[in-house]
Amino acid sequence: MSEGIAHSSLGIVMLRWIGRILLLGLISFLGLSYWKLEQIRQPIRPEEIPRWQVRELDTEQWEIQSISDPERKTIAWFRGNPRGLRCDTSILLTGVQQGKNLLDRSDVLNDPANTVAMEHPIREYVNKQVWLSYGVAEWWSVGELIRLEMLHTLGALQALLRHTNGSLDGDARFTEQVVLAGGSFGAPFTAALASLESENVSGLLLIYAFTDFEGLFNREFVRQGRIHYKMPSEPEGLVAWSKDLGLRALAGSLAWFLSTFLEYGEMEVYLPNIRNTPIHFINGRDDRLAPQASYDLLWNAAPEPKSDLWLPGDHINPGDPVALLQVSEYMYEWGKAQGLRDCEEFDSQ
Repeated sequence: MSEGIAHSSLGIVMLRWIGRILLLGLISFLGLSYWKLEQIRQPIRPEEIPRWQVRELDTEQWEIQSISDPERKTIAWFRGNPRGLRCDTSILLTGVQQGKNLLDRSDVLNDPANTVAMEHPIREYVNKQVWLSYGVAEWWSVGELIRLEMLHTLGALQALLRHTNGSLDGDARFTEQVVLAGGSFGAPFTAALASLESENVSGLLLIYAFTDFEGLFNREFVRQGRIHYKMPSEPEGLVAWSKDLGLRALAGSLAWFLSTFLEYGEMEVYLPNIRNTPIHFINGRDDRLAPQASYDLLWNAAPEPKSDLWLPGDHINPGDPVALLQVSEYMYEWGKAQGLRDCEEFDSQ
């Protein structure tokens, strides 16, 4: 009997040690996870941005390529002054699905200055859906991988900014005045770069811009969930109400998780650091991605001088050339009023 008691006591001791080891492992895992999260959440620093370079393929199309990772590249389309004048420049970066179409019908604006529209570098990453092949190691590092994609987008935008701000020796196309124009998912990148490169940015246009990623994800997860499961927006009955409550709880949890990873990308982190640069917002009154409460965060964070313009309708439709042209007209009018869409004669001698 004493031998059985001894074995039982030994088993209890072993279970206690296993429990302690598991608890220590859990604490270590949570501590490491918290440390990684804190590192990811930090605002972007200039020295983090990878270097990219611009290569002009012809008079209208440029290639922007990462120096450290040459497989990463994107395209920009250039529309310059046909009379060969030194002109101010606007750089456009908007949603993932937009590119050259941003310049469609731009010839009707009578805008003589330079315009560059860049295809979003994240577009290829999204289209390839590389996360579908992630293993355990990649998912453990997903925050760092997403941050790297954001940094490379800033690197491409920074390369365009430095290429067009008049610093190129002997290039008579560009003045030192460059406006960064970010629309939709392009807005956070232009706001961040305007903060980090304020000496090279003369104006900032934020078009249908959204931040408050937690609120955005929450609203979209709930909306998409109700569409997918054919749930009414106003449930009736205990069962329907319980399902809706569960959907909103799940959406809120996922939204918090993802937005925590992207906290460093929220525009209100960078807007207060912009100095002596006019900022202009163009918004949709019924924009589901950027409701009034979300926009208020941006407006309150932005320093003077600032202004805004409200247009009827929802979030801008990149497939609507009329809407794009209308926004382009307002952008040009604002830039002209700020003295940022001019050209000057130059001496070719």
